[in-house]
Amino acid sequence: MSEEYPSNRRYGLLHLIGKDRTGILQDASAFVSEHGGRTEEGYAHSFGSEAVVLLYVSGLPNQIAEIEKSASKLGECLKMLALFTSMNDLEEARTGKAIPMTLRVSSPDFAGLVAGMTTFLAERSLPIIDHHTIRTTLPHAVGVRTHRHRFTVLLPPTFDRKVFLNEFDALSHELNFMYDNINLSDFY
Repeated sequence: MSEEYPSNRRYGLLHLIGKDRTGILQDASAFVSEHGGRTEEGYAHSFGSEAVVLLYVSGLPNQIAEIEKSASKLGECLKMLALFTSMNDLEEARTGKAIPMTLRVSSPDFAGLVAGMTTFLAERSLPIIDHHTIRTTLPHAVGVRTHRHRFTVLLPPTFDRKVFLNEFDALSHELNFMYDNINLSDFY
């Protein structure tokens, strides 16, 4: 028997991205339920040791707002990036428009790299939704200080990965940075 939805019901898409482990989908569904929402559909995809979990959720406006507000706490608990996008209907959520991707780069220059990467991504309409930088020193024998950056961007459904990687490779030579294997997530 299908439940009638109130006319003011809202929807959202919860993304979880990070290291794969057993029980992520169940933990995420329990989180939604604890905040008064309902999981309409859930998907978990593994890419080696990485996982991407997508939950289409519904609830009253205040429940969706609470899920959105608390999503980062869920991410911290699961040690994953958690992103929530609220929307007015489930079809809008299903056609979701974007999937997060993480880029890890290293450079001796901080300001030039951040400016160059931001410009590069903005020119391709790839919004940066997260950025983190740590400063490290390479082995003492080398003694070079470097900055490790993690940029997380949203990819549109029509994203051409091959073209992007060719352009990104050219940018790495221009701005003198190294990048690690680009994958869906590699949080540390």
